[in-house]
Amino acid sequence: MAGAASLLEQIGEFAEEHRVTLPVVSPVAIELMAAVQREDARPSDVEAVVQSDQVLIAEVLRSANSAFYGGLSPVTSVQAAIFRLGLVQVARLVFMATERNRYTAHQPALGAVMHRLWAHSSACALGAEWLSKKLGHRGIEQEAFVGGLLHDIGKLYLVRVLDEMAATSPEPFETPKAFLLELLDVAHASQGFRLVSEWNLPAVYSTIVRDHHADEPDPTNIPLQLVRLANRACHKVGVGLKHEPELVLTVQSEAAMLLTSDVLLAELEILLEDAAAFHAKPGGR
Repeated sequence: MAGAASLLEQIGEFAEEHRVTLPVVSPVAIELMAAVQREDARPSDVEAVVQSDQVLIAEVLRSANSAFYGGLSPVTSVQAAIFRLGLVQVARLVFMATERNRYTAHQPALGAVMHRLWAHSSACALGAEWLSKKLGHRGIEQEAFVGGLLHDIGKLYLVRVLDEMAATSPEPFETPKAFLLELLDVAHASQGFRLVSEWNLPAVYSTIVRDHHADEPDPTNIPLQLVRLANRACHKVGVGLKHEPELVLTVQSEAAMLLTSDVLLAELEILLEDAAAFHAKPGGR
């Protein structure tokens, strides 16, 4: 613990001196997700946003044609993809595509960590959204999805700073894996909360980032409970940096608060494994 605290001080000093930070969450993605929730949302508006970026076009078409999203016949246009997936799902794919670009590193070892962090965050987002629908919490799917995508943003930030420290160090700079995992566990919630607070995102997201590991989370905060349960399920199936196969989801406090069933939780595990395999594959990102 003392070593992690010492390294955290070094990270803070380096980040301040070199002005290392993360870009603000894409305002275009946020606005698009808000727009598709409105009753007057138009497919043409979503199509225009996607068509403005070749990466977004490729991502939407790849998803529309995948088995994960139920693709049967080939889809060759953004318009057809919107028809198949729906406005909300396409908006979420845009959000995921813009976020995924953050998860890179110069150092190969840290790049591997980034890859696993992205697999975890994307799976947690989809899991929290899925739980929201399955449990009847309509109207907060977007909060659950974005909260799941951002809950570990503090880990992304810490790895990014370590990557910059290694790149500028005159001598070999390497953090042992066990030491790195300890640092991320200890500091990611507070570092993430600081970041999203500076970005002035809605309080629901900063609360999720701060409290997704809290000992006594607000039982009435449904988006937080959804993200916490999806996060635990990711740990159980090994999506991310942790694998806790002995974890029993049915006895978790979140499962009780959300009134989940054994069958639903088993389905969640399968969904997370499929989501991780689809969204984290190197060639199809």
